[in-house]
Amino acid sequence: MSMDINSIKKNFENNKPIIILDKSREVEGDLIFPSEIINSEVINFMISKGKGLLCTVADEKLLIERGFFKLPSNNLDKHNTNYFIPIDYKLSNTGISSFERAKTIEMLAQNNNINLFSYPGHVQLLGGIGINNRKGHTEASLELVEFIGYKRFSTIIEILDENGDSHNFEYINQLSKEYDIPIIDIEDIYIESMKRKQFVFKVSEAKLPTELGVFKIVGFKNLLDNKEHFLIYSGDIFDGDPVKVRVHSECVTGDVLKSKKCDCGSQLYNAMNEIKQRGILIYLRQEGRNIGITNKIKAYALQDDGVDTYDANEIIGLPPDGRDYAIAAQMLKAMNINDIILLSNNEDKKNQLMKYGINVKKMEKLFGKLTVENKFYLKTKMERFNHKLNEFLK
Repeated sequence: MSMDINSIKKNFENNKPIIILDKSREVEGDLIFPSEIINSEVINFMISKGKGLLCTVADEKLLIERGFFKLPSNNLDKHNTNYFIPIDYKLSNTGISSFERAKTIEMLAQNNNINLFSYPGHVQLLGGIGINNRKGHTEASLELVEFIGYKRFSTIIEILDENGDSHNFEYINQLSKEYDIPIIDIEDIYIESMKRKQFVFKVSEAKLPTELGVFKIVGFKNLLDNKEHFLIYSGDIFDGDPVKVRVHSECVTGDVLKSKKCDCGSQLYNAMNEIKQRGILIYLRQEGRNIGITNKIKAYALQDDGVDTYDANEIIGLPPDGRDYAIAAQMLKAMNINDIILLSNNEDKKNQLMKYGINVKKMEKLFGKLTVENKFYLKTKMERFNHKLNEFLK
């Protein structure tokens, strides 16, 4: 994370919120503070300097268990805010003052149920659905206060500039400097959560006899993207020495249909051959660098007209490479594997695994089969995706 835990806690103890920045989804910054230690001074600062909608946040499941309910118009998907009924503490006068709003938030953070609150009130209530499901300010704020050692209750407010714009990063940075408020990116909180918590769990294992030998195949319960990723392994991978690991993204056209447009099928075969004595192959359901088979066919059509695979993805409105290897790191942790030798030509794969807490001791290149049909594709991977293929394409 961009700031150590002790420093953040000291900041909170000095009655100062921090800023959580979302650069990619909502493109805004929120002031956040642990609800457990909230007071009127902090509330007044957040309202006067943040100027957005003051919200108190708890996990959705806990709120529902305590009788709170969602707004009827709330049709939550992963991009929308999970609104519950706004509340006031029943013993408040009007509920609107900084003191009374702080009291409402404090009483919620004491795990009280809906009977102590009136509604609709002056404090908007939000339900978090887990940062594994949604990378929003709601979920990130709960993770952060938990890291610090507080209960999973937070208070947040959007930062608006002098014109009421919530997307002014320059203004957010000025506010940070003026009041010495640290900024933490949602992505940093997500990474820390992936390192601290387990969202993927081993549930099944069986023998898998193949043309290259007998492997073990492992299935998982996956609370990250709910896809059925799996891995195969061979040999004693639990002896404490670094394990050879290949992280292979699904390519049904190459792996199954033996397409010559790419080298994926031959890379898969070579990887299985490489690990048949001792090692792991993780098979991720990330077809077409995570765009899916239908979009991949759209990209193929563009490639038929001479567009490279990088530009083809962008033309159809998708990232050139949308893969996130948090799931692979979580699968390795579920197998109690931390030290690996990565079989890959892709530096991004190594960097992502390392940021999610996997110790990549070294990389070993793994090539597929070079054909007339896939040479342009492989050259694009080298030149535009920075894969290490120079010696292969000589």
